[in-house]
Amino acid sequence: QVEHTEIKQDGANFVITLFATPDGGGPAVDSCIKDPLPFKMSIPLNVVDLPAGPYTVTVNSSRAGFELDTSNSTSSLRTADMPFLKDDIQVDDVNIKIGVGSPIPVHALVSANLPNACAQLGKMRVHRDETTFFVQLLAYVPAQTDCNPDTLPIRIEVPLNIAFAPDGPYVVNVNGVTTSFDHSTTPAEDSQEPIPTSWTTYTSASQQCGYGISYPPEIQVSEQALYSQTFGFKLPDSDAGVPNFIYMSVVTPEIQKIVKEGTYIHDIYNYDPAATEILLNMQSGESKSVHQAPDMETWFTFERKPDTQISGHSAQTYENLHPWEFPSGTKEIRYYMSLDGCTYLFGGFVDTTESDQPGAITENLFHQIIDTVQVKP
Repeated sequence: QVEHTEIKQDGANFVITLFATPDGGGPAVDSCIKDPLPFKMSIPLNVVDLPAGPYTVTVNSSRAGFELDTSNSTSSLRTADMPFLKDDIQVDDVNIKIGVGSPIPVHALVSANLPNACAQLGKMRVHRDETTFFVQLLAYVPAQTDCNPDTLPIRIEVPLNIAFAPDGPYVVNVNGVTTSFDHSTTPAEDSQEPIPTSWTTYTSASQQCGYGISYPPEIQVSEQALYSQTFGFKLPDSDAGVPNFIYMSVVTPEIQKIVKEGTYIHDIYNYDPAATEILLNMQSGESKSVHQAPDMETWFTFERKPDTQISGHSAQTYENLHPWEFPSGTKEIRYYMSLDGCTYLFGGFVDTTESDQPGAITENLFHQIIDTVQVKP
């Protein structure tokens, strides 16, 4: 397990130390497979009131940098030797994300609050006792007295290693807040419906982050912006039907690099990095607008739904009941899926009124088509 994590700020450098401790001891540990086990975790860094400028993050001797572009230039930087207090972190909610792989990746998604605006997530400990994972989160709170006393919301993604763990229910306890999940090493049966023989299959030309999708022959495919395609019924008159369509976009590692460099020019259909960041950090059941203007909130508010299995992989799912510039009764359904460095953005604008107008794509047909998607990164 990633048993012990500590985060400290030392000037313009955030130092993160990760320690792995075998679960248990004795012969059981000696019999563990010696191959490295890859994992991912998400650790928030509090940069409130820090001065503008370059910063680094050092994780077990590996280093990355980032730049803060803020108007604040008067605050002093803390150093690792400054005094601080330890305090339990208030946890609001814990959700479990179960991925696909061998071993199956499991993460605890924790919504919590730092005790004030100066605090950092300081320490995280993970321990499995039979079928219960105990996660302890501690804040490092500077001893200074001029901090904003308001709590600061954070989100943490904690990896839970269940390699070779027995099947059955498990409990995750994070600072007293609990949730549960079922672990099964038996692959689920493929419930995908057979593709109708009359349907057409489109295979993307991309050698990286490719996909295939099948659809009724009456639907036509249109190449849109870079790495994007749309699928919809052809209308003799665009004003005499329902403007429904399905879109398929892929964000390659190359595009992700361009986004980090700040030179992305929104040339992938429906992919906006800022909106994506908001959506991917939402919890199931949460609703948020991805538009900055308050008067546009109605048309850009998404609710996160339970994850959907697409091509055997878990995809975060969202719905917008009033998409911008679409007629009343149109719903946007959107999926995000990350796989081997590729981000897949799939979705569609569907008719919820059962109108049978030309061009209409019902929710049922939409899901039938999405069920045929096969990704191949």
